[in-house]
Amino acid sequence: MGKVIRTISYIVLLLAVVAVVGVFAKFTDGFTDDFKTFYVRVEGNDVLTSAGGFTVTEDKPLEVSVKYVFGVFTKDEPKGYTVNIAPNKTDESKNFPFTAGGEVCTYFDKADLTDGFIVEKSETSFTVLPKGGTVTEVLSAVYQTTVSDCENFGYGDMFTAIITSFNGEASVKLYFSFAGKVTKIILDKEAIEF
Repeated sequence: MGKVIRTISYIVLLLAVVAVVGVFAKFTDGFTDDFKTFYVRVEGNDVLTSAGGFTVTEDKPLEVSVKYVFGVFTKDEPKGYTVNIAPNKTDESKNFPFTAGGEVCTYFDKADLTDGFIVEKSETSFTVLPKGGTVTEVLSAVYQTTVSDCENFGYGDMFTAIITSFNGEASVKLYFSFAGKVTKIILDKEAIEF
């Protein structure tokens, strides 16, 4: 009987060690980074530093849950977070010119595009909806004036949602764009055969 209890104790101890190692592996990105205590969950995936490929429309917001690793162990009230939207400056070739109220601007000029979106926050989650369904409408809301047509300049992961922890020590970046929609069809043949 003593050997059985000892064997079970060793198995339980081994499983506990494996669980602890698994938690550290997950929150250190496979032991390649510092331990992350702040992260977000979007579309069923935990994001510790950054992720992209997300889309929004006027009808489908970006839905994000904000998590603190040790939050389940504390009974204190939620610690909070901030959300800002910025251009995703992948490379300079993505920067495009447009006019806002008669003045020539470029997409990367404004560091904060949050005014172009509706960000609805709760204690542990938030949603992001664009103010309008096009890049032109979002930039018009940001600049609060008429903006020239910018639809041909949109690109994947055009916007960055920056979610920052309550103390400003940790942040997560989510890259997103508008869901693709056809704005123009150009035919290069005189006839279409079926």
